[in-house]
Amino acid sequence: MSPIYAYLTNDTLPLDKYEARKLRYRSARYTVINDVLYKCGYTTPYLKCLTSEQRDYVLREIHSGVCGDHSGSRSLAHKAFRHGYYWPTMRRDANMLVKKCDKCQRFGNVPHIPAEPLSPIISPWPFAQWGLDLIRLMS
Repeated sequence: MSPIYAYLTNDTLPLDKYEARKLRYRSARYTVINDVLYKCGYTTPYLKCLTSEQRDYVLREIHSGVCGDHSGSRSLAHKAFRHGYYWPTMRRDANMLVKKCDKCQRFGNVPHIPAEPLSPIISPWPFAQWGLDLIRLMS
């Protein structure tokens, strides 16, 4: 049971005064409907807060379920959010799942990053000369 759920249902606070104050402020963004904890947002509908077993199942279903597309971690977390689910470590859990997925690691795109950082050309003179050649050919 999360401390926010315990506070909203039973008004139980931690003994530490600082932690109790922090919990009161944080719990203002949550509500309990039919014994289920939801996160409230200004522009979003109520988001259902999940337990650790539920969040693992939801992420696996979205990532590699019947309609799963083995998307990246960022889009996976965003899809779970759009489906109406919330937990504080969404992005970290999605990143860990994608890193552990065997199919994603075997068949994923290979990043084509240069071996060293690109360096800009300081002198624009070669390009100015080419521009003159192009202009001379066109006229």
